[in-house]
Amino acid sequence: MSEIVAIIGATGAQGGSVLTSLYSASDKYQLRAVTRNVDSTRVKELRAQYPGVEWVAADNNDVESLRSAFKNVDIVFSTTNYLQPEIFAKVDAGDLDAEFKQGKNIVDAAVAEGVKHFVYSSLESPSQGSNGKYSKAYEPEGKQKIEQYARSHSDKIKGYFVYAAFYFQNFLHAGIWSTNSNGEKTVTFGYPLPADARQPYVDIEVDFGNTVRGILDGRASYEGKTVKIAEGDYTGPEIAEAFTRATGIPADYVHYKVPELDRAEINEMLDYFVEFGPFSVPGFVDAKPASNTPFKTVDDFWQRYSAYRPEEH
Repeated sequence: MSEIVAIIGATGAQGGSVLTSLYSASDKYQLRAVTRNVDSTRVKELRAQYPGVEWVAADNNDVESLRSAFKNVDIVFSTTNYLQPEIFAKVDAGDLDAEFKQGKNIVDAAVAEGVKHFVYSSLESPSQGSNGKYSKAYEPEGKQKIEQYARSHSDKIKGYFVYAAFYFQNFLHAGIWSTNSNGEKTVTFGYPLPADARQPYVDIEVDFGNTVRGILDGRASYEGKTVKIAEGDYTGPEIAEAFTRATGIPADYVHYKVPELDRAEINEMLDYFVEFGPFSVPGFVDAKPASNTPFKTVDDFWQRYSAYRPEEH
């Protein structure tokens, strides 16, 4: 008999990846996608792409709506999104627990409805990892607080905690056309990490969901564990070079901060990752994607997206 899986954030990168992977295992998993607006354009697209998936409306700020969404559910996958105007506004008004409150609601609703398994996309604590040097990176601190809250309910719900690397897909929104010193048309990728910062990356669209599926398929080995989801370590220029290998178009890389995300707490998080890395706290385990398929490399990624070109401005 298939298990019912509620996916929080099914329209996003991580939840969408989980939706895609579990949909291909419909003999095991029956999917319930949970989102705030079930009438959005994105949901309409996904309904057409994934017939048979149940879509239900719920708000992470409203425990009762979440409880309704979790009725008869066996498994909840959840991510929480710090990078949204609603959270920014609350943080700017002094509510540093804005993201935590949403995560707490999700855990409380899952426990109240008797959900058996809870998979949460977390981040490590920079304050802990740096011995207090980086203490104001509110996004990872909030996610870690949610994780610890879920762990405190391990007698009622089994927890599995996944930590995603930086996304290769972020580079699909980071390119602009430029001209080099030889007059050639080139692509310049701008990303908020220094050019010499070697960081872990993953194909979030494919490998995140497949790894979550692998965890669920072999969940006895992962209960209570913190699982790293990463293919390998790259610098920004190396990712740009892989684009050139796939397309033949010259490319370079610059350290660039997106204005709407140029916030003190986000910059502190990135500074922590550059100095310590996103997987520096001991205790991580590796997990293989479902069916033991290998992780997609940066070259695999750009081969799949070899038609990518920045928009003309």
